[in-house]
Amino acid sequence: MAKSKIKKTVRKNSQSKVSHDIREVISHAEELLHVTAGDLGDKAREIRQQLAHKLEAAREKFQNLDDVKEAAEEGMKEADRVIRKHPYESVGVALVAGLILGALLNRR
Repeated sequence: MAKSKIKKTVRKNSQSKVSHDIREVISHAEELLHVTAGDLGDKAREIRQQLAHKLEAAREKFQNLDDVKEAAEEGMKEADRVIRKHPYESVGVALVAGLILGALLNRR
């Protein structure tokens, strides 16, 4: 039981570190864009604009992933509450779903 909690804590810490690292990379790239905003050639300006668009898309995509993660966590908590409230019914539903899935997979 304790090992499971330790694994979950380690996994959460590593996920939050990755999340922090991604945000930091985006922040540093934006800072680099602002610092290099001086007198540049046409090709450098074009590349800077492409990078700015890609950074904005990355920021939006990362925000969407955070929203999906939060919704999934809330869904898991709700499923846990329902299972704890109705344990026998949950086992019955899982059993029936497993039987149906097994029957469908064996047909092929």
